[in-house]
Amino acid sequence: MSLYVELHEVSKVFPVGSSATGELVAAMAGDSGQGPGAGGKVAVDRLTLSITEGERLGIVGRNGAGKSTLLHMIAGISEPTAGSIRITGTVTSIMTLGVGLRDDLSGRENIYVDGEIQGKSRTDVDRVIDQVIEFAELGQFIDYPVRTYSTGMKARLAFAMITHVDPEILIIDEALSVGDASFSLKATARILEICARGKIVILVSHGMQSVREICNRCIYMKDGQIVMDGSPQDVTTAYIEEVRSEDEAALLQRFRAHVGNRSRRPGSQIRRVCLLSGSDEVGSLRVEARARLRIRVFGSHDSASGSAVCRVRIVRLDDLLVFQQDFRLADFSLRNGEIRIEIDFDPLVLGAAIYRLDAIFLECAADDSEPCCEHSTVFEVFTLTPPVGGKPMLYYPVTAVVQT
Repeated sequence: MSLYVELHEVSKVFPVGSSATGELVAAMAGDSGQGPGAGGKVAVDRLTLSITEGERLGIVGRNGAGKSTLLHMIAGISEPTAGSIRITGTVTSIMTLGVGLRDDLSGRENIYVDGEIQGKSRTDVDRVIDQVIEFAELGQFIDYPVRTYSTGMKARLAFAMITHVDPEILIIDEALSVGDASFSLKATARILEICARGKIVILVSHGMQSVREICNRCIYMKDGQIVMDGSPQDVTTAYIEEVRSEDEAALLQRFRAHVGNRSRRPGSQIRRVCLLSGSDEVGSLRVEARARLRIRVFGSHDSASGSAVCRVRIVRLDDLLVFQQDFRLADFSLRNGEIRIEIDFDPLVLGAAIYRLDAIFLECAADDSEPCCEHSTVFEVFTLTPPVGGKPMLYYPVTAVVQT
């Protein structure tokens, strides 16, 4: 029997104000002549999708794009408002890990109960229970009531239980980040083992690296529709670029009072300031903490004397000055008064926050000097691995070179 999942013109509409698990009671538009969104919020909009045996499908998109709603319908948790879904194979879903665990039972007892729910006999569970227990890394807690478990312990147990029952069609919704880094690596390896046996895996994740490592196909969802279907590398790259562009526009709009460019003296201007994060050569207003950051300043100054400087300041939006340094314009002056500076932070040791970046041309470095011109923008520092116990806010040695 070949495994497959087929969706044809599937829509899901929730009444306005309903929860994500709500159902639309009203009749669909086929009878009324109205669109599928009449009287409700369209979560999935006329989506057609076919998934075949051996495919590992990643689904990416912003919150509210319809990803989880789509998974719920494939898993049978929710019914489509319109369209049809055909599935060959048994669907096992890892949605909200740990929700189905019985708090009054021990971890070991929960494994047997879950096996029974999955249609396995006690003998079937006996064959894999030692593997499940070893994989979950719960030690003596496996025989303690689940109510004594932390959230992470519950998630590890649930993941181990589900992935050791040999699922045919496995649905995973943001479940690969359970536990510590070591357990996450084991979880990914376990998913790859399942995929290698020719099963179908459908993965929703905000971790682009997980999608690229696990999946051999990826779709990008937006407003309940598929806007791109292709290789994980191509789709995730396109998704990241679009999200970055949208986030930057929203960031500039939100903090527009901190953004500006003005010249106070003829012949002196800063035309552009861009930030390059990591190895990226495309400017971005979202930069990663502990990665390399380069700040490029492009402008002109008609008298780059020995005392003229470019002052670069980074200020957190609560007015905490975290960096300030002056760079002599004469050291970065090209022909015709062109100024090009690249300032290199390697790595950038700043905590996740919103900052203002000021670039100012001054005729001298005195604190009371009148700016000749100035350029201000905002940028966001994010981190994929937030520190525990606070945000680092450190000065760090930087170097500057002529940008040619």
